[in-house]
Amino acid sequence: MSYQSINTSPQQDAESTPQKESVWRSIWDNNKGACLILLAELAGASMDAMARYLQQGDTKFHPFQVIVARMGITFILSSLYMWWTKVPDFPLGARGVRKWFVIRAAFGFGGLYCLYYSVHYLPLAEATVFRFLVPIVTAWACSVFLGQTFTRKELMAGLVALVGIIIIAHPPWLFGDVKDELHPKKPSGIDKVSPTQRFIAIVVSVLGVVGASGAYTVIRVIGNRAHALMSVNYFALLATVGSSIALLVVPGIGFRMPQAPREWILLVAMGVLGFVLQFLLTAGLQLDKSSKATSMLYVQIIFALGFDWGIWGVIPGVWSMVGGAIVICSTLWSALQKPVVKVEKSSDAADEESALLGEEEAYTNEQRVRRASMSA
Repeated sequence: MSYQSINTSPQQDAESTPQKESVWRSIWDNNKGACLILLAELAGASMDAMARYLQQGDTKFHPFQVIVARMGITFILSSLYMWWTKVPDFPLGARGVRKWFVIRAAFGFGGLYCLYYSVHYLPLAEATVFRFLVPIVTAWACSVFLGQTFTRKELMAGLVALVGIIIIAHPPWLFGDVKDELHPKKPSGIDKVSPTQRFIAIVVSVLGVVGASGAYTVIRVIGNRAHALMSVNYFALLATVGSSIALLVVPGIGFRMPQAPREWILLVAMGVLGFVLQFLLTAGLQLDKSSKATSMLYVQIIFALGFDWGIWGVIPGVWSMVGGAIVICSTLWSALQKPVVKVEKSSDAADEESALLGEEEAYTNEQRVRRASMSA
């Protein structure tokens, strides 16, 4: 029996190499937007983990001070970027939408404070889950105030998500005394949280959803009449100024000077990551507006679980995991049911706050202006 060795000629190698490069290039081009969104979600989860860390243990930064650090640096970087790229109507924006910028910023500030308050008392993954309620609440608000369609599927998904929230909270008066086996009895580096504090934090998280949904509804009103970073800039400025005033005026809070290099690094990193999050989401959503990109936004919960376990040795309990899975599945299902509507390509960037909302319905600018004036 004879064996014939098969040798590849140099010419064949030269031909196969470009083909392999072409295949990898094609894979990258087809998934570039999703990869950028994935990196953006990692930046967002990292920023939230830093906010939680700075409020725990011996650090004890107040949520207002955390907001000043994050939004102040984001405002500076965002302003520099818009100045450098010569964004139209910078820095105040067009006259017709300035009042909407202020309203959007006020809602966003309230939602952000509620988020940073809740991460003090809830595991990061639990606090993150509540964000996924925002698209459904926003769709309902847009149907009430802007006359947009709110489908039965969205209503059903919202009701199922509400059941998930009740399961996460598992109030004693409804569920009785529930033991949460997956929580370590004495997690390291984390403040002890009473059942009352936990319940209040969940209520605050729901209020944060209302604030965020109000911000997103106003974003729909603004539409394409302004660059997305202009909206973010108003939000960052109002949050920075409002938090600074609260630190100076509200008794018992005060400003705490960072005591160690680690605290300085984390505070600065939060602001930088806030801008990186915005930039990566802008690029990712411009490259890919499909359901695949929308699905990538939900990966943040995996990063949050990793930070909870890696930093504090905590993962949500059984009830929280079941309720969180219900919320995520229902809202993701609702997002994937939305038809992809082809709209005219706009020079405006998608902003971080509108990321979870998916494809926007194809309204013309004239219709947006008319709806905005009707709701004023």
